[in-house]
Amino acid sequence: MIFIWDFFMLRTPYETALLVALLLKRSGQKRARISNDTIKRISKRGVLRQAFLKSLKDELDDLGCAFGELERGGYGVIPWSALDGAPTITAKKYLGEDLDRLKRKEIDFVGIYEELFEVTDSNDINE
Repeated sequence: MIFIWDFFMLRTPYETALLVALLLKRSGQKRARISNDTIKRISKRGVLRQAFLKSLKDELDDLGCAFGELERGGYGVIPWSALDGAPTITAKKYLGEDLDRLKRKEIDFVGIYEELFEVTDSNDINE
């Protein structure tokens, strides 16, 4: 028997996470983008509140998936297992000199930001 309120019951972050993980698995993809509309549809929500999205991210993490908002819209999801066999990077190899220079106050985080985002004008940082 189906009750009318079953159509209006919001899915929990855990239930939604299970459906997102199943969607990824069935797609056969190693990583995927998921639209806001898809998350709304499977969660039975009209609005995606930040508290819900944080809980969804935590639940997906527990299920072995990374989940995050993308700049171009929607969300990215990737199973943590996709990183198995990825090359290891170490601070000693790639940041050793920078860490020493930070300690001696020869550089600051503005310079690091500029390198990271290839900023050529310090005014770009404040925009």
